[in-house]
Amino acid sequence: MRVTVSKDGQQQVLEADKVLQAIGFQPRVEGYGLENTGVRLTERGAIDIDGRCRTNVPHIYAIGDVTAKLMLAHAAESMGIVAAETIAGAETMELDYVMIPRATYCQPQIASFGWTEAQAREKGFDVRVAKFPFTANGKSNGLGDTAGFVKVLSDARYGELLGAHLIGPDVTELLPELTLAQQWDLTVHEVARNVHAHPTLGEAVKEAIHGLAGHMINM
Repeated sequence: MRVTVSKDGQQQVLEADKVLQAIGFQPRVEGYGLENTGVRLTERGAIDIDGRCRTNVPHIYAIGDVTAKLMLAHAAESMGIVAAETIAGAETMELDYVMIPRATYCQPQIASFGWTEAQAREKGFDVRVAKFPFTANGKSNGLGDTAGFVKVLSDARYGELLGAHLIGPDVTELLPELTLAQQWDLTVHEVARNVHAHPTLGEAVKEAIHGLAGHMINM
């Protein structure tokens, strides 16, 4: 297969032996009587919900892939908690789907949350960026797997995290520290004070955060 790609007046020829066509997901809203309930659908054909997973029909809630919010198992689980708390009349927290972690279990692994650098700039943020390679991380060198990096973004004005993008060994395990910091509006200076055990892959996160704060230690 040979494909010619054009962008900004420049052409690039890509050649491959095999092609993977990934067309994405579609919410399943047929086959279980939903059309008889009066539940409203979105333009994408998904069940329309508010921030607490309520549909336009008072006694019907929806979570997971049928809402097309973020088609990931951990997103659906978190939506279920919000829905259950709402039904019970308990205090709850609405989800920010942009900030929910995303993980791809390829080799090397890929993990991210939040905005990309380009998206953050388009939204008007004064973006600071720091990137730390796993080639400079002791644990990854010990494992013999140094491919990849940790890239973190913050708002220069307030120092709060806007997103992170990681490639490397077991990076899907490294997101909770960052997403927790983002959820509770911790600044990069506050996160940088978190002590990490040595040697660990998590130290790459620490170094990248220190980079946002202005002073990487081992780079």
